[in-house]
Amino acid sequence: MESSNEGQRVRDPTKIIQAVLIAAIILSAAVVVYVVYSSSQESESELTAQVASGDSVTLNYIGRLPDGRVFDTSFLDVATDDVVYPKSLSFTLRDNDSYEPFETTAGNYGSGGTIKGFALGMIGMRVNETKIVEVIPEEGYQIYPSLLETKDLVEQVDATESLTAAEFENLFGVEGALLLVVPHYFWGWDVQVTDNASGIVTFKHMPTVGTRYYPYGNPQNPENPQGWPVMVDAYDAAGFGGNGSITISHEIQADDVYFIKGTDVDGMTFYLWGFDSTNSTFVIHKSDSSIGYNAELAGRTLFFEITIVSVEAAES
Repeated sequence: MESSNEGQRVRDPTKIIQAVLIAAIILSAAVVVYVVYSSSQESESELTAQVASGDSVTLNYIGRLPDGRVFDTSFLDVATDDVVYPKSLSFTLRDNDSYEPFETTAGNYGSGGTIKGFALGMIGMRVNETKIVEVIPEEGYQIYPSLLETKDLVEQVDATESLTAAEFENLFGVEGALLLVVPHYFWGWDVQVTDNASGIVTFKHMPTVGTRYYPYGNPQNPENPQGWPVMVDAYDAAGFGGNGSITISHEIQADDVYFIKGTDVDGMTFYLWGFDSTNSTFVIHKSDSSIGYNAELAGRTLFFEITIVSVEAAES
């Protein structure tokens, strides 16, 4: 019978001590490298001056709405990637060479500068630092009350309309000949000219009850989805003192706020900005491109992901 200890190797205490010493040396080396690296990073950070008001700053940015959709950026790859970076309704793709770091003056807001929250948000940052700056509505894009319009969810439309002959031809693209039937320039349903005298063209609206029309744009347009369906609920020939009235209902809901844009009767782009189920009303906020006013951003909290590229200190 073999001994129970036979075949077992006797451990060499010298080798065990050597292994422990090697492990200790490796661990010590790793600690030293980490400490040196950390110290160098801290030293580099301490040597990089913080952005101060008045400094000339070059930076990259991604501007987002509260739901994460991107409305502007300095990065071409962000601008062209709609999967990782879904876009807001007002986002417009620019020429490729326009996507480059943005140059601005820290702390300079208002006329000749940026919005206040952006201008102040970069102060205190360092080169290569990235930070999410929250811009509250009061420090973002202002609201122009004159561009806000409240509408009823159920609306009465006059069934008789009159325009000058010049206005009619401009809007419809044809002369207002008597008994002419053409689609309405805004509502989309047919109208018929009932009178053309003394330079005034009068016409009757002829919508089909129970039919949906798309006056604010076609939401099914893959290239530029806009608007929502408008249902014709009733036609009263005796309404509005015999001129006739059309009852329409707007097929929108609270969840559509900030997610629908359209074109109003005046040709201005607007964004669905508010919804009041209690009073059965909704609010549209129009944009005015002539003054660079983007209604989608006005009065809203915005988030900017800012990365500082370079800083040139202001002259003392």
